[in-house]
Amino acid sequence: MLTLHGPSGARRGTALENLALVQDGSVLIKDGLIAAVGSTRRLENLKEAREALDIDIHGSVVLPGFVDPGLRVTFKSLNPPDRNSAPERPRRVGQLYDDTLNLLRSCMQHGTLIAEVKGSAGFPEFRSDLSVLRRLGKIGNNPVEMLRTWQVAKLPRTHEEFEEFQTVLDRATARDLIHFIEITASEDDCPDSQLLESIAAAKVRIKLCWNGGSAEALRSTLQQCRPVSVTCVNDIPAEHAAVLGESSAIAIFSPGRQLEWAVGPGLGRVIEAGGAIALASGYDAAESPAFSMQMAVSLAVIRERLPLEAALVASTINAAHAVGCGGFSGTLEVGKRADILVLSVPDYREIPRQFGINHVGMVLRDGAVVLNRSRWKIGAHEPLTGRVRAQHIGGA
Repeated sequence: MLTLHGPSGARRGTALENLALVQDGSVLIKDGLIAAVGSTRRLENLKEAREALDIDIHGSVVLPGFVDPGLRVTFKSLNPPDRNSAPERPRRVGQLYDDTLNLLRSCMQHGTLIAEVKGSAGFPEFRSDLSVLRRLGKIGNNPVEMLRTWQVAKLPRTHEEFEEFQTVLDRATARDLIHFIEITASEDDCPDSQLLESIAAAKVRIKLCWNGGSAEALRSTLQQCRPVSVTCVNDIPAEHAAVLGESSAIAIFSPGRQLEWAVGPGLGRVIEAGGAIALASGYDAAESPAFSMQMAVSLAVIRERLPLEAALVASTINAAHAVGCGGFSGTLEVGKRADILVLSVPDYREIPRQFGINHVGMVLRDGAVVLNRSRWKIGAHEPLTGRVRAQHIGGA
């Protein structure tokens, strides 16, 4: 059982490799929350556990549900452009709703229980983004909890553009359609004070996608925007990694993107600089249609040479902090939500070894079984007050 018990904030340095492993562990669940966690022998002696429903998942690995801080949905065509074919029409709003709902169901089946969905229409006009955000809002938090981010395609520069941006921002916040705004910035294209003041007044937190420039420009942008997280390229330069190491922002990497590029040491550089990292699938229907966080973990280990323990921390508790959910999710600790994965492997080190396989055997969300592929029989979505028990059966 990987409890990931540790510091309250995002993990950095040596804390990135601490899984707080419990051999032959159990989790006691009550009213959708974790009531106790520890060794099976200790929990069996608790009064609350004596009448609890016992789920015996011998030979499996138990860990917190994955958190994906990097799903992107737009009206863009699902297929990449082809010079020899006619351009395809953008997807309809209804199709985008259906595709996103199916995407989130697939994410849940692969172990993602919290997802940040970055929505935009992909058009220059800001008002076009409202229809995308409305559809995401209608999906709500089923099948997974969704954090909605307005991905701003460009920074408003003219008075007319800023007025349009402000109108969309006011409507989106009034209807509770967004939790974050992601700004794409570079040394030559940074947000001005008027834009930042407008976002601050709306009480929406900022996320940053850094498009390149000098380390000093990155430092200045971080100081101005104070983002929760920064989306980075995999081969981020050492001087940029040093700046991120000084920042409270969490650096988000998507190992599934840029697969055709040479492997870069960006992840290791940020860790060495003392920064906090999180992993994301980097899903984009047109550019990178991979949504499995198990795959992101495996690619980070195999391609980026990240220690498996750090990859698991980066895809659970650190990713939870990157989307503002670290206080109630991302670890198996008393008082947190019972968002739990059961992986059908005898040892967590088998995840990257058995690359490309969906190991999810059971998913519990808020203490309810929402997916069950294990030998233990229970109806999906059945409320649960009981004890989840895992026993380690060895492995090198």
